[in-house]
Amino acid sequence: MGIIRYKVRIIILKEYIRYFSQERSAPFIIEIAGKSWCDGSYLIKREKPRMWVLEFVLSGTGTVHSAAEGVDYHPGVGDVYLLSPNQHHLYYSDSDDPWIKLFINMRGPVVEGLAEAYGLTGHLHFPKVPHLRGLFEEIYSMMENRELTDSMVLEQTELLVHRIFRSLGEKRLEENLSSGEISQIKQYLDAHVGQIVTIKELSDLIYRSPDYLIKHFKAEVGLTPYQYLLKRKMSIAKRLLRDTALPIREVALQLGYEDAHYFSGLFKKETGMPPGRFRRGG
Repeated sequence: MGIIRYKVRIIILKEYIRYFSQERSAPFIIEIAGKSWCDGSYLIKREKPRMWVLEFVLSGTGTVHSAAEGVDYHPGVGDVYLLSPNQHHLYYSDSDDPWIKLFINMRGPVVEGLAEAYGLTGHLHFPKVPHLRGLFEEIYSMMENRELTDSMVLEQTELLVHRIFRSLGEKRLEENLSSGEISQIKQYLDAHVGQIVTIKELSDLIYRSPDYLIKHFKAEVGLTPYQYLLKRKMSIAKRLLRDTALPIREVALQLGYEDAHYFSGLFKKETGMPPGRFRRGG
C-alpha cells in the first residue's frame, strides 16, 4: 500500500492508509489507520460516526471543534486528540502550518471498555504528551509492514492502544487532581492574606513537594503562590490606603508585615510609587 488520495466530503488529502478486513462483531476493530500529510485545505466532517478517532500530531497545528462543549481546541506538536463515536466530528488543519499526524479509526467493545475504564469518554484534547509518540509510531510501523498479517497487526495494536489509553487516563487524573489541589491552595491563600504564608506550609497542606506545588500552581494560575499572595495583599493595601485613614504602619500590619519600610518597598515595586504618594493620588 503506498501513498493514496482519500476523499472525505469535499476535501482531498494525502495519506498512507491501511484498511482491515474483519468480522463486524469482533471485539476490537480498526476501520483504517495510517498517516496524514495535511495541506491548508484539509477538513474532516462526519455526522455521528460509529468509530473512535485517535490521532497524534507530529507537526503543525489545527482546530478540533467540540459540538458538545461549544468550544474549539487547537492540537499542536506532541498533542493527542480522541473523538468519541456518535458525536459530530469536525476538525481542520491550519492553512499556514498544516498538520502531519498519525491516526487510528477504531471501534468495538474493547475500545468502549478502555475509554470508560480510564475516564476518557467525552475527553477530547490531551496537550503535551510527546512521550506517546513512540507508541503511535510503533503502530504506524506495523501498518507499513505488508509482511504482517491483519490479525498480527490487530493483536499488537490492541495492546498498544491499551497502553495509550492508560497513559491518557493517568494524565487526565493528574490534571483533575492538580486542579483540585490548586483550588485548595488559592482558597487557603485568600483566607490568609493578612499573614505571611510559606511554601512549606502550602506544600504540607496538600502533601506535595514545594517544587510540585510551584510548578503546577504557576501552570494553572500563571503566577507562583508567592506572586499570587503578593498581588492579593497589594490589592487590599490599595483599598485600605484609598478608603481609610489607617497609618501606613497599620496597613502593613493588617497584611502581615511588621516592618513598615519593607512593606513600603514591596508596594512601590508593585505599583511604581510609595504608599504615601499613592494615598495622595499619585
